[in-house]
Amino acid sequence: MLSSMAMAAALCLGADDVAVKFLPSGLTPKVGGYAPVRAALSDKADGVKKAPEGLTAPRYGKIKFGDKTWAFILEEPEGKPAKLFVDTNNDGDFTNDPEAKWSANKNGAQTMHSGSAQVDMGGGKLASVNLYRFDHMDPQRAALKDTVLFYNDFGYELTLTLDGQKFTTFTGPETRMALWIDRDDNKIRSSKFESVTLGKPFNFTGTTYVLSKEGDTFKLAKSETELPKMPLAPDLRVGKKALAFTMDGLDGKKVDFPKDYAGKLVLVDFWATWCGPCIAEIPNVKKAYSDWNGKGFEVLGISFDNEGQKEKVEEFLKKKELPWKQIYEGKGWKTKLGEQYDVNAIPFVLLVDGDTGEILATSSELRGPGLSEFIGKQLEKKKKNAAE
Repeated sequence: MLSSMAMAAALCLGADDVAVKFLPSGLTPKVGGYAPVRAALSDKADGVKKAPEGLTAPRYGKIKFGDKTWAFILEEPEGKPAKLFVDTNNDGDFTNDPEAKWSANKNGAQTMHSGSAQVDMGGGKLASVNLYRFDHMDPQRAALKDTVLFYNDFGYELTLTLDGQKFTTFTGPETRMALWIDRDDNKIRSSKFESVTLGKPFNFTGTTYVLSKEGDTFKLAKSETELPKMPLAPDLRVGKKALAFTMDGLDGKKVDFPKDYAGKLVLVDFWATWCGPCIAEIPNVKKAYSDWNGKGFEVLGISFDNEGQKEKVEEFLKKKELPWKQIYEGKGWKTKLGEQYDVNAIPFVLLVDGDTGEILATSSELRGPGLSEFIGKQLEKKKKNAAE
C-alpha cells in the first residue's frame, strides 16, 4: 500500500496548495549540497539471506532514511578492487538487485572510494543514493575507518502557491536543510532572503505562511504570526548598482559609500581576521593597492570580526601593514552591511565605480595574483571612458 507521500507524488498533488513530485535522482544540485549520514561497518551479516558468490572480505552496513532501511555489503579484499552491493528491493537477497557503482580515486598515498546505488522507496519507485568512503588507513580520519558515508540524491519537488503565485523548491526525504525558493528567478541562492524553514513563518508575497510536514505530507497554511514582507535579495551582478550606505569607520570617521569614492574605483572587501582564505588574499590586495593607490584606486575593508575584537583587528591591521579604510561593527555574521549585501561566505569582494556606484567586477575576477593587473585595466578603461 502506498504511503501518503507516495500517493501525493503519484498524483502530483499535495495538501493546502502544495504540489509534490517525486524526483528519483538529481536532487543534490537543486538543493545546493548534501548532509552525509554515517553508516557503521560491521562483521555481522544482519539481514543477509543470500550473498554474492566469492566474497572474501565482506563488511556489512545499513542505509537508512526515516523508517526505511536497506542493507549493503562492502567487499574490500586486500590488493583487489573493492565492490559494493546494496539490497535495493530489501528482500535479503543481494543477487537480484541493480548493480551498484563503486570506484577508487587515488590521491597521493590515500585512496578514496565513491559510488552510487538505488533503493526501492515502495510502489516501484527506485531512488538514487550516493555513497563514499575515506581511506580506512588514513591516520587523519581514524574515526571513520569503519564507516561509509551516504546521502540521498532523490527527493521531492514542491510547488507552493503563495497569494496566487507559484514557487518551486526541492527537499530530501528528511528535510535537513532550509528550503530555497528562487523568488526573483535569477538562479542565485540567498540564505537570508530566499530560505524557508519548516514550521517557521515566512512572508514572500504579502501574506505570512507556514510550511510544515506531518508524517509524509507537506502542508501550507496562513500563519497566526504576521511578518513584514521580506524584501528581495540585492542584485549584485556586474553592471548593477552597489548598495549605498553610511557607517562609522574604525578610525571614528564617517564613511559615505560610494559618494566618498567619487572619481575612483573602490574594492569593497568583506573579510575577518579569523578567515584563512581572506588572509591568503592579503598579498594580492596589498600589491594592487601599492601599484594603483594615488592613481584612482582605493580599498574599503568590512570586518566580520565579533564583539570585543576591536583591538585585535587594529593590531592585525598594523602587523599586516594594511593602511586602507576599515569598518568594524563587532557583530560577526550579524554585521549590518553583511546582511544588507547578503554575504553568505567570505572573502566577498566587489569592485565599484565611485562615480556611478556601478559594480564592475565580483569575487570571481578579484582574487589571485592577477588582481593588480586587472585593476590597472579597469582604471585605464575608466580613464578612456571619461575622455570620450
